[in-house]
Amino acid sequence: MTASAAFRELQSSIELFSREMIALGAPAVIVEARSGAQVWKHAAGLRNTATGTLAGPDDPMVMGGVSRSMLAVSVLKLAEEGILVLDAPASAYLAPADIPPGGAAATIRGLLADPDSGRTDLLLRRVVEVLRGTGYSEVLARDILDPLGLRAVAVYGPEPIPPGVVHGYVQLNGKTVDVMETGALGSRGAQLFGTVGDINAFYSGLLGGKLVAPSSLILMKGSVLAEYGLGLDQWQDPCTNGNYYGHAGDVPGYGVMSLSSADANRQITIAVAYPPAPLAEAPSAVALEITSLAQVVLNAGCRFRFG
Repeated sequence: MTASAAFRELQSSIELFSREMIALGAPAVIVEARSGAQVWKHAAGLRNTATGTLAGPDDPMVMGGVSRSMLAVSVLKLAEEGILVLDAPASAYLAPADIPPGGAAATIRGLLADPDSGRTDLLLRRVVEVLRGTGYSEVLARDILDPLGLRAVAVYGPEPIPPGVVHGYVQLNGKTVDVMETGALGSRGAQLFGTVGDINAFYSGLLGGKLVAPSSLILMKGSVLAEYGLGLDQWQDPCTNGNYYGHAGDVPGYGVMSLSSADANRQITIAVAYPPAPLAEAPSAVALEITSLAQVVLNAGCRFRFG
């Protein structure tokens, strides 16, 4: 399908951002934007700086916090089936050895509502694994990947790193090192890989009612005044006077931002392998820039009325 003039203007904005990131030392930038029937993909930079392989638009990248939305789906499906109670403490479903110090009183709802997903996701995943009696990869496939036909999403686990993954880098002791080789992503099982297309398809399926019951989706979105529900961030959508939904992901070496209109007619996912920098507690400044760009693109989508 031929892109409209308005859509081409948005492409130019994204390409400018991409060039700026590459000039600043980002190994790769990958984007997929959707508006109605129009889909545009973009890739720049290198998949792996050691080999010089060019990045492609369908290369998987670490999802970071975006995977929280997927985890929330699996947790809420357990609640729908009456297997789990959201206001029960996580400790009710786990062996004492699985409960971190100070975590005994935390409820499932409280853990899902904590936007700092890095501290809570492994605990929630363990709850899901115990109650389903299988590994998280199998749960993910049953709850999300198979229903939506997604094939590129994978857990960073005991299995080899999927081929084609975009490598991220950080600086340690003055040297640039591959994140995959440093343990900076945390324990194996702490992250998911996926393509920007997979992420858009996931949020489209979720918001379209294909994964959870309407009551669960309401919980995920949160209240009108909340900035964060149970697994979904929200931002104001001036096109509809409603909200955008999605999630940001900021982990060592990578930043991902996925934003969808409530009807998923307008979507964008931006994934960046950050310019190598020392490890830090605070989110990367690039993460804020990605979030702003995503909102600008979706806002323009209704202003120009393309689709």
